[in-house]
Amino acid sequence: MSTNGETMNELPYMAALAQRHEWAGREYARLTADIVEARLTAHARSAERAARRRALLRDRLDRLGGLRAVRRPRRSRRPGLYCARAAARPAGGAR
Repeated sequence: MSTNGETMNELPYMAALAQRHEWAGREYARLTADIVEARLTAHARSAERAARRRALLRDRLDRLGGLRAVRRPRRSRRPGLYCARAAARPAGGAR
């Protein structure tokens, strides 16, 4: 998540100046906003590339004869079987 090295190196100096000067405070806020924007843009591009790769893979599998990646079924969150003997004992009491 790096932007150009120049901007990243200016931040520590701007932080110290921002405490003393109004201009430096505005510049520090601008640089910080630029970095946040660059990170968000990089994340969005990464998600787009991943979606494009998945679509290409899906198309190639379809051309091979309708093969699809098998999705595993999700495990349900049903409670286990009731056991009266286990329920009668305290949870931490192992004998």
